[in-house]
Amino acid sequence: MQKWDYFIKGQEEQHLQSREERIIDESNKRGGYFITLLCLFLFAILVGALAWSMPPVSGRFELASSAEREPWTIGYVGDEGPTYTDTLARQMGQNKNVLFFVGPAVLAAKAERTGAVPAPRSFFPVWDGSATDANMGVRFSHIPEEQLAGYGRTAYFVDYGEARFWFLNAERLATEPAVQLAWLKRTAEQNPQLHRIVFLNKEPMQAEVWAGLADSGVELVLVGALAYAPEAAVTERPKAGYSSSAAHPGWAAWTLSGPAASGLLKVEGNGSRLEATAASTPGRAADRLALDAAGLRQPAAVQERSALSIGAMWRYRAGGADLPAVIPQGLDLTGEQPLTSQVALPREDWRSPAFADAQWGWAAAPFGRSRESIPRSGIATLLPATPESPAYYFRKTFVVDEDPAAMKEWLLQVAFEDGFIAYLNGIEIARDSIREGLVDFRSVGIPHKGGLFETYPLTNQRNVVVRGVNTLAIEVHGSHPQTPELWFDASLSYKK
Repeated sequence: MQKWDYFIKGQEEQHLQSREERIIDESNKRGGYFITLLCLFLFAILVGALAWSMPPVSGRFELASSAEREPWTIGYVGDEGPTYTDTLARQMGQNKNVLFFVGPAVLAAKAERTGAVPAPRSFFPVWDGSATDANMGVRFSHIPEEQLAGYGRTAYFVDYGEARFWFLNAERLATEPAVQLAWLKRTAEQNPQLHRIVFLNKEPMQAEVWAGLADSGVELVLVGALAYAPEAAVTERPKAGYSSSAAHPGWAAWTLSGPAASGLLKVEGNGSRLEATAASTPGRAADRLALDAAGLRQPAAVQERSALSIGAMWRYRAGGADLPAVIPQGLDLTGEQPLTSQVALPREDWRSPAFADAQWGWAAAPFGRSRESIPRSGIATLLPATPESPAYYFRKTFVVDEDPAAMKEWLLQVAFEDGFIAYLNGIEIARDSIREGLVDFRSVGIPHKGGLFETYPLTNQRNVVVRGVNTLAIEVHGSHPQTPELWFDASLSYKK
């Protein structure tokens, strides 16, 4: 009987063990199913994210958040001339900070120009007829295809940050302009970017093309060794080769000549400002065209346009006893009684529009110096402290093509440390953080933190602006000659 009990007990233990194994096995199977489903779910999310991101082949090139307003730089090689050199490779090697390069499609071919060779993915071609459709597919597989039906890879656009870049087919634009112009306007309205830039291989001569470009809000057209911009957007003109276009009313043309014509034209965007800078040559500083897109993007009823943009090029020098300045007739030296009339200054005075400033320095704002690394990184031109004077002096000319009487309001914006006085065409228009009355190269400013722009409406000085060339002169004074902190930048805008 006892043996029988042992046998029954053993059978029960085996039955229980077998049941536990089945339960564990079932749990393992269920866990495996759960893990598999989880992996499939994560894979679906990944595929969806990739589809949503729209890589460059769909027409977007590393699209950045517009809220970040990060500055960007692209390089444009217009025309390499009849003798082939390895222009593209050389420019890419010398300009590592350039986001991407643009130029005629032929630039991407090998020196012997035989066969179809894949181009660098950072090069975006302008259609020039140098390759067949099949050849374009091999050499430029990274660019969008058929964004405009029937045009393959010969007409397309790419985006970066707040800019959209259109690459048009000049040959077909001459025979069927309505197709590309309608596409340009539609794609500009569907995704309205702040900057709109068009590239062409040949200059279109039809008036309807230039009217269509303006209607789509294009602010820069690059074609060969020519750069076109709406005159209303120009804030700084190049010193050479610039003129109003007789063939295309409302547009200004900049003709690049000499080494600059076959070199690299850098196009830089920062907020609403756009600058095209030509290659420098030995003994000659780089020339540039500066634009501000803000006026082109606002309703016509109240347009604010920039006559002088932030970050512009200025003439400048340190203060000193040799700085020519006269005391205006009727000036109260204590500053208790302001001048009641505008006094013309002699041409020898540094504030006068006629003053010869060719011997002064020439550089880009912001100017200054700082002990702190963050402010110092934003300074374009370093101003060393001088024991003779706490001041620096700046001059800038700009052109007003319209009747000043049609302008409702002028606004001066200044970022300064420590004090400043501004003169427009020799007439004082604003001062801050510095004593009233007579000020000279030895005068110090009142401590004032720089870096931020402050606005000064020119309510009572609107009649100072003239049609044609105007001169803005500004003196900036530190709180003492050896102050480690100094800052200056300025802009001038008007409303219509």
